[in-house]
Amino acid sequence: MFKKTALILATVLIFTYAVVLGGCKKDENNRTTYEIDVSLSENHLVGSQTVNYYNDTDTTVKELKFNLFGNAFRKGAKYSPISPAHLSLSYPNGINYGGMAVQDVNSNGQSLEFEISGEDANILTVNLGEEIFPEERVVVSIDFTLDLANVVARTGINAHTINLANFYPILCARGEQGFYECVYYSNGDPFYSDCADYTVKITLDKNFVVASSGKLCSSIEKGELTTKTYKIDNARSFAFVCSKLFKSITKTVDEVEITYYYYDDLTPDKSLEYAVKSIDFFSERFGKYCYDHFSVVQTEFVQGGMEFPALVMISDDLEDKAYGEVIVHETAHQWWQTAVGNNEIEYGFLDEGLTEYSVVLFYENNPEYGMTREYMVKSAQDTYKVFCSVSDKVFGKVNTVMMRSLKDFNGEYEYVNIAYIKPCIMYDCLRESIGDAKFFKGLQKYYKEFKFKNATPYDLVGIYEKTGADSNGFFESFFDGKVIL
Repeated sequence: MFKKTALILATVLIFTYAVVLGGCKKDENNRTTYEIDVSLSENHLVGSQTVNYYNDTDTTVKELKFNLFGNAFRKGAKYSPISPAHLSLSYPNGINYGGMAVQDVNSNGQSLEFEISGEDANILTVNLGEEIFPEERVVVSIDFTLDLANVVARTGINAHTINLANFYPILCARGEQGFYECVYYSNGDPFYSDCADYTVKITLDKNFVVASSGKLCSSIEKGELTTKTYKIDNARSFAFVCSKLFKSITKTVDEVEITYYYYDDLTPDKSLEYAVKSIDFFSERFGKYCYDHFSVVQTEFVQGGMEFPALVMISDDLEDKAYGEVIVHETAHQWWQTAVGNNEIEYGFLDEGLTEYSVVLFYENNPEYGMTREYMVKSAQDTYKVFCSVSDKVFGKVNTVMMRSLKDFNGEYEYVNIAYIKPCIMYDCLRESIGDAKFFKGLQKYYKEFKFKNATPYDLVGIYEKTGADSNGFFESFFDGKVIL
């Protein structure tokens, strides 16, 4: 997510604060698949999904765990996905509630035991009733409902759009310790998932225009309703945004269909061009974009922008220059998080920092926008130094450790500086240290080796060691907060 509008606007953030696709890449037969069928009526979504789970680990599986992100919007939730600083903007009509419920879970028609668990009623645990061995499959079907709050967030009804991210039970990512349960913290992007293949059928009012992670396969109109079917393979999740106000323009570049959906943009061609140039530049610099379609969607969103596979949300409340920069940032996430995934709760800086530096690279190589590498890096350095100074004066100390969980950050201001700005500076220092040739060779290798997998910070360190760069001590000094900038 783009938590700040632009590095050049960082001073505003400073003074405001001072005043107050995981798993191994597989062939089509060795991936988990989702078949999802949902119907949307006003603020209520009724859904059913069939998950064909492939056990790609070397241990048996007796249960499956799914994240129920929609439950974070229910009344009485322990953790709110909306930070206190954004409450009034996120709930323009007053605080209201939504929530997710599971009605039935079965496998091939046989009912399965399940429970809603986790720290905040955020996990659906399904007892499979048998062991699923490595390289075996199990099919689980889930009936669920989702009530949407009137909230400006990833999931919710707004004045202009309906945002539908995390609208279905999403399999928890599988690691060495089993399934990782995500808690919906208000800081950062509290997500971690593996790649799967999606077929999603959406039934809704025929007057809605839908922007989706998937590519449209069919559209059937019946009376006042339309049913649209979308597909995407090797995706970490599936999201869509719908509106009766959407207009759209499309441009195809190198066999990638890029579409911009908007309702309030006087220069839509200019906005689309940011996405087109970003896809083109990042494909050349890091490796080919991993899908054949991409949607940039203007919507109501408090925090600038948000990335999903083949789709990004861009806030309609951004100033013109920041609007373009957010498009670039969210597009870069298609490489760093959509393709090369990571645990964003434990290592949020891994994708955000590299994405932020990718924005620097974009402007460095597109001088027509008037943003130089030197200026952007200097802005980042100045912002970070002021953060350290302000934190020291307000709290009596400053915590610059990057390797920590979302729950350990003291608010959004600290998270932005540690997960975005500091690692952006880190990558520029690395580039200066080892030279452009090794630096870009490392990024290309990182993308190629971990595409559709989940990486850790140590995987990135290992990549640069393989390029011949003496990088281990360098990275550790940043990760541990020992480096002085």
